[in-house]
Amino acid sequence: MRSVSGSESECIFPAIFNLGDSNSDTGGLSAAFGQAPPPNGITYFHSPNGRFSDGRLIIDFIAESSGLAYLRAYLDSVASNFTHGANFATAGSTVRPQNTAISQSGYSPISLDVQFVQFSDFKTRSKLVRQQGGVFKELLPKEEYFSQALYTFDIGQNDLTAGYKLNFTTEQVKAYIPDVLGQFSNVIKGVYGEGGRSFWIHNTGPLGCLPYMLDRYPMKPTQMDEFGCAKPFNEVAQYFNRKLKEVVEQLKRIARSCNHLC
Repeated sequence: MRSVSGSESECIFPAIFNLGDSNSDTGGLSAAFGQAPPPNGITYFHSPNGRFSDGRLIIDFIAESSGLAYLRAYLDSVASNFTHGANFATAGSTVRPQNTAISQSGYSPISLDVQFVQFSDFKTRSKLVRQQGGVFKELLPKEEYFSQALYTFDIGQNDLTAGYKLNFTTEQVKAYIPDVLGQFSNVIKGVYGEGGRSFWIHNTGPLGCLPYMLDRYPMKPTQMDEFGCAKPFNEVAQYFNRKLKEVVEQLKRIARSCNHLC
């Protein structure tokens, strides 16, 4: 496992594979449950384009800076070219599987473990299709791309909000974060086992500044900071990010140990 920091030559990737939630979903949930309606997409694409945003997402800019086409969603099979990667993210996804239907909670049933299964199957079937030849061969990544690709992850925010929707306190939400990150770590190890070596792992954002959190869970004036954000929610997001950094450092040590032994 290595980071993507360093010289420019170290950051050239032939493909990108992304797993995550709405922060990086380029069409997964729309393909499964119906297109994200307007005003999504109005700023850049000028019409709905699978993103739960009025314009582009960070993953779009990462692909653009790498000279690659925007990632198509794995679940969107219509006119999709996966030569330079695929996007397994779906809006509403969590690291931990949710025991509710999307109509009940709003969370995607395509949790991180499901996305990993989809990726693993995609990798296996891509190799098979390219060996068999035919028209679809040119729409799938070359076998060597899977070890040379950048693997990006942007997920965890919905695991935090899920607790608040169950009326958990901030301390109760913080208490299950180690389990969330344990399951996240297992998926990273799984991707590493599939040959992935370069990882881009996002922090979660300032939960207490999200309009829907402020609207759904009103705070007392003393619980708000100078920017109008809810301090308890941001506190849990910061805690998540500190623990995530610890997990990433641990994974790096494991990877270095494996490389040394191998």
